[in-house]
Amino acid sequence: MGDMPVFGKEMREKEFDLKDGVTFINHGSFGVVPLRVQEAQNRVLHEMNSFPDLWFRINRRVKQNESLRLIAEFVNTEADDLVFVQNATTGVNTILKSLKFDKGDAILCTDNTYAAIKNTCNATSELPGAKDLRVEYIDLKFPIENEDEVVEMFREYFKNNPKVKLAVIDHITSPSAIRMPIEKLIPLCKEFGVLSLIDGAHAPGQIPLNLKDLDADFYTGNFHKWLYTPRGCAILYVKRTHQDWVRPLVTSHGHKTTFQNDFFEQGTRDDSPYCVVPDALKFYQDIGGYEKLNGYVDDLLNKATNMLISSWKTEKLQIPKSMEAPFMRMVRLPKLEGLSSGSDSNQYIVDTMLNYQIVVAIVFVDGDFYCRLSANIYNTEVDYQTLCHAM
Repeated sequence: MGDMPVFGKEMREKEFDLKDGVTFINHGSFGVVPLRVQEAQNRVLHEMNSFPDLWFRINRRVKQNESLRLIAEFVNTEADDLVFVQNATTGVNTILKSLKFDKGDAILCTDNTYAAIKNTCNATSELPGAKDLRVEYIDLKFPIENEDEVVEMFREYFKNNPKVKLAVIDHITSPSAIRMPIEKLIPLCKEFGVLSLIDGAHAPGQIPLNLKDLDADFYTGNFHKWLYTPRGCAILYVKRTHQDWVRPLVTSHGHKTTFQNDFFEQGTRDDSPYCVVPDALKFYQDIGGYEKLNGYVDDLLNKATNMLISSWKTEKLQIPKSMEAPFMRMVRLPKLEGLSSGSDSNQYIVDTMLNYQIVVAIVFVDGDFYCRLSANIYNTEVDYQTLCHAM
């Protein structure tokens, strides 16, 4: 780890600039950018602003190509199959708005699909020419005893609904922090002739990725959550056989040139988040990579979860250990005044943040409210004790 501070309080003070006095246990929503990555982005912005023509005509492409090369190594795929997008929602939109559907086709999601993606699917079904496109949902039933229960839900659905053209499957569900068994679901999609689009918004950095082995048709994932880049940095992987019809949401100078150039030529946007991927990946490796990070975070979350369950007299979301997100946990809240329906959760997050200086995700899953706990290298047990007492 070289000159890296010790995980916890020292790491927070030396490598991050989180506001003093705020208990921050919601890394999963927006991520946190280390100071050294912020400094790298500032250097990129200075380079762009000091010589704009050189930047947009030459240097930007050089830096982005290097970033894509390193990402390809990190996720084990070919750089030619990757493009940058601003976030995973953009990646899903890109595929859905590019794909041609036939009359009566269906898109399959789950009831735990991210709300913005549900909206995207519904909006796609309303486009001119959608031809009676349906959006269908599999309801995840709790408790879940093992991964195969989920796989069988999909198998039964595919058997009974032969017109499913595309399945949008979370790698880690956003509202419930469930690690979906995509290693089993992707081959199942192939078996039934269904295209697989994996929404990996929370996956890069939290789950070691091997896109060649996964062999999905499409995979999109954020780098600004668990891989420490500035916000607005994500990848979209498109299998080579589909690249001739996948188009960016914005048509610009790269239209009908090459797959990568089509996504690169997107006007005078600020691409600095893409250009500091090497710095973010170096930070990730310098702290010890996945193994070191996972060792610290898993122990911290296990202690925090047990403490909260004991104090609140509640329970974790009932899923097997293999389906728990490595860096997030779900703990059911006790009955609280002001929480009665799912629509109350966002206001409760705001109230908790403003009144108690605690940042935590409150989510509504399977008829109950849960804390979706996140942990990272700047967190300590004290953070979760503060949450426990506040609630």
